[in-house]
Amino acid sequence: MSRIRPLAAATFLLGPTIYLAAEAITAAAWTSPGYSYADNWISDLGSATAGVFQGRELDSPLHVVMNSGFIVQGILFGIAAVLLSRTISGRARTFTAVTGVVTMIGYILVGTFHGSLQAQENGTLPLHFAGATLAIVGGNVLALVLGVHWRKAPETRLIGLVGLVVGAFGLVSVVALFLTFGAGLPSGAIERGSVYTIVIWQVAVAIALLRVRADSRAPRVAATSASAGTASTGN
Repeated sequence: MSRIRPLAAATFLLGPTIYLAAEAITAAAWTSPGYSYADNWISDLGSATAGVFQGRELDSPLHVVMNSGFIVQGILFGIAAVLLSRTISGRARTFTAVTGVVTMIGYILVGTFHGSLQAQENGTLPLHFAGATLAIVGGNVLALVLGVHWRKAPETRLIGLVGLVVGAFGLVSVVALFLTFGAGLPSGAIERGSVYTIVIWQVAVAIALLRVRADSRAPRVAATSASAGTASTGN
């Protein structure tokens, strides 16, 4: 168990880091038109073809970088969730592992099948949207359910509260995105309200896991110090 926690923490941290870096690099490569974090969807960055799609003009020269970011984030999320499940008992263990794998599949589908005119023409667009649904709903539901589970114990109450808040906010954002689609609102910002919550949760869980590991070492250090003090007094 002492090895699982830091490994899970590392994968939970590495995934968001790579994902956000891929997003920033790919967005910066847009020159004409410039990429808008408020109006463009995240998946626009992964479009392999240029043109107008759903009212948004797409031109992502580094789409390979973004799609790689989706896939790597998904794989690391799945690995981290399976590792995290090993630290949980009861039905929550199975739920965590299964939901983590489902979320991973979603990210891989998003990175493999793009949201673009080409996808609309060749019939792969439903696979893209299916992947986005699995990734976004899966990640936020996992945060919410584990938030409820962790809130029951005093030592995990804080990370439980974080999971409840970000998971609920992410799911509300998903609903808001579909209800306001085509209404002229900044859909890119609304979508990010459902995606960045997963990133925030991953980082928060990683910090919580590292804190647990640090706390588990403290008694042994204290005991060692006490033993040394006793031996010194005896001499």
